[in-house]
Amino acid sequence: MRIKVIVTIILILIIIMLPTVLNLNIVKAGGKFEMDQFDDSTGGGTGGGTVDTTIEDIKDGVGNFMSAGKNQNNPLNQEGLKSVSNTVYNILLAVGIIAAVIVGLIIGIKYMVGSVAQKAETKELLVPYIIGCVIIFGAFAIWKIIVELLNQTQI
Repeated sequence: MRIKVIVTIILILIIIMLPTVLNLNIVKAGGKFEMDQFDDSTGGGTGGGTVDTTIEDIKDGVGNFMSAGKNQNNPLNQEGLKSVSNTVYNILLAVGIIAAVIVGLIIGIKYMVGSVAQKAETKELLVPYIIGCVIIFGAFAIWKIIVELLNQTQI
């Protein structure tokens, strides 16, 4: 029965989040970046032959790559990224709270109406329940801290 509940929750999460994620454009296609291709007709990588590329050619290529990256617009839409992160965070947090409350209610009802043997079994269910709640809400706290730190640094 536990597996059915977990599978159901995962499917509900996928059904809720999939349209949200697919409709938001996180990355803008902003321009085209072209790099010169290396000429591998000299036999580079296949043994035999020599490569005509020097350290200076590599440094020039890196410099061209860096300057081309600085000249382009930022391809990441930060507002879209923030919106997706907040949406996913809020949906998952709501689902986590609802699941924790429902499971807590079920455990409480089992404890109230159960016999002595059932109450002992119900008490055994409390340890994984509490550990699960700590893990879930601890993960949300870590996620929020990381997002806040990244927002402050303005990467």
